[in-house]
Amino acid sequence: MDWKHIQFDWNHARAFLVVADEGSLSAAGRALGISQPTLGRQITALEEQLKVTLFERVGKGLSLTQSGVRLYEYVKQMAEAANQFSLVAQGQSNDVSGEVCISLTELDAYFSFAPLIAKFKEYAPNIQLELQVSNDISDLKRREADIAIRYKRPTDPDLIAKKIGTEKAFLYGHKDYIKHFGNKAPKDVSNLQLIGFDHSDQMKDYLLNMGFPASKDQFTVICKNQLVQLQMILQGGALAFLPDHIASRFPELEQAFSQHFVPIELQMWLVCHRELHTSKKVRLVFDFLSEQLGRY
Repeated sequence: MDWKHIQFDWNHARAFLVVADEGSLSAAGRALGISQPTLGRQITALEEQLKVTLFERVGKGLSLTQSGVRLYEYVKQMAEAANQFSLVAQGQSNDVSGEVCISLTELDAYFSFAPLIAKFKEYAPNIQLELQVSNDISDLKRREADIAIRYKRPTDPDLIAKKIGTEKAFLYGHKDYIKHFGNKAPKDVSNLQLIGFDHSDQMKDYLLNMGFPASKDQFTVICKNQLVQLQMILQGGALAFLPDHIASRFPELEQAFSQHFVPIELQMWLVCHRELHTSKKVRLVFDFLSEQLGRY
């Protein structure tokens, strides 16, 4: 590599990325913890070094120019590489060791976390993970887990929560089962079979709001285990709710009554006790999950 051709300041590139993401100098300054004038000077210096105009002012905010849009993707890749560099460096440290317990659902453990385990051991070889796989909500304040993945924002002020994404869930079934419905509304399909998560009215209330007054008899199976639910709908003969990003992995599954229902949107939160501020091992695992799961 010809290092002499790299003429810009790496810190100025970071400033450019944050301003582009935040949309204004003031917001970016708050995110980086530096003053707006200082940030403005860094952007100006970068434009002079690169000999391009990166932003144009739109109202009270800033918008990327065409040159800025092209360069943004490269700077974003630089930031992702820097984050991975930081994680690996922290994880290799001998003083970042011990056990960290993560609470997560069956679907998240099987489809989202399992593919990440090899990468995590590369990041943090001295940390031992304990997975608490359950759809029940763990009590972080009682140290039932160090970190939890939840689908509802916690209200406890002693907990730290970071939103890492949104899932969309829909009624799914085997395509051979769904083809018999034709264009009928769910209330017009005889002997429609559903798989319920529990005995609460949450699922029935949602269906009712969508114009489908499902009866108790139509919930032929009640099962909390989501992996078992998945296997049952793959066998045909019933419908269950499933996140889109998981259902898309199975070509034999299709959305049921897509013209009648809107998807259920679930916010995904990474939750931890305030120990995050003082525990290096917990912080490392939290940052790793935030970056990796956020890509889903």
